[in-house]
Amino acid sequence: METTKNEPIPQRTGLVDSVLLIDGDNDPHMPADFPLSPSTLVKVFLRPKATLPRTLQKRLSPLPMCVTIAAPQGGKNAADFVMSLHAGLLHASLPLHLPFTVITNDKGLGAIVQELQRVGRVATLWTSHPERAAASAGASGRVRRSRGGRARGRKAAAPAPEAPAPAPASVAPAGDLKAVAESYMRMLLRAKNPPIRLKALLNDIGNRTANSGLASAEILDELKRGHGLLIDERGRVTLPRP
Repeated sequence: METTKNEPIPQRTGLVDSVLLIDGDNDPHMPADFPLSPSTLVKVFLRPKATLPRTLQKRLSPLPMCVTIAAPQGGKNAADFVMSLHAGLLHASLPLHLPFTVITNDKGLGAIVQELQRVGRVATLWTSHPERAAASAGASGRVRRSRGGRARGRKAAAPAPEAPAPAPASVAPAGDLKAVAESYMRMLLRAKNPPIRLKALLNDIGNRTANSGLASAEILDELKRGHGLLIDERGRVTLPRP
């Protein structure tokens, strides 16, 4: 995996099908079932002279469009500023339909996702510390741990809830079950590697619809009832034909 301080944005945007931005300074993990492909553009942001954990490096190293970016100088928020800058540059340079996923445990960086959603981009926030994200994701927003174990140390104090950003025209309004399910199904049918097991599907629904205020099980029922999604007795998922 290449490390650079000034990696250019790909010019041939037709090769990119999704963007993954990882805050390696605060949450150097990723979902175990995250769909990766040679067309996934991945950027990992680090403080100066920091290195990736071997597990993450092993998983990302085969990807041709994966790069780690070290902040040019130290400082508490140096890597955060660099990550925000690259998110803005990529948003301005890539087609609006390409989904962005931001992995971080930094509440402040969640504003990146809210702003991308506000301007019409499909964007998702993921953290491996669900107990810290509960206040902002809501009780129905299921956020996964990447390691599957219990959180270490004391549970962080829940921050005061923030007022949600206004939803863009392309995002279903909170609480509108049919519209949320329809929007999620459109995304699912476009995905290169959609979830094929019930547990993975519920996790994906929870992450991508956390701001809707709806439970994953409610959305799943609507997908089965109104959109032809099938789940067999072994938990295998079958998508409807486009």
